[in-house]
Amino acid sequence: MSNVLVFPTSAYPLPGYTHHQGRDVIWEPWTVSAQAICLGPAERECCGSTAAPLFAAGRAQPLPGETFTATKPRRSGHREGMAVKEVQVPAWAVYRLCAFRCPDCGCVDILDIEQGYEPVDTEQPTLF
Repeated sequence: MSNVLVFPTSAYPLPGYTHHQGRDVIWEPWTVSAQAICLGPAERECCGSTAAPLFAAGRAQPLPGETFTATKPRRSGHREGMAVKEVQVPAWAVYRLCAFRCPDCGCVDILDIEQGYEPVDTEQPTLF
């Protein structure tokens, strides 16, 4: 149980969880994270380590043909207060997952940001 910061190296592979609910996931490199008390206990359940975990963010790629709703200025003919209109635009990748890796034992926890930071069951991923 060391209080020494361990900086990530190429020795730490990114999470092998590359698909989430039918979407491809692209992971950012590991960075040293601050202790995230609000996301769980300061002591790791799997090994008891209190070292600062490593953190990686995962971007979920859009599904084929997926769109987002955006606003666009109207060119003319608008009523007062209606200077914009809603349009559908091609979807882009969004940060949906975050991973915490214990630098001592290598245990990785993945959380779903859009589901209130619920843990993701990486053993049985769902497609829908």
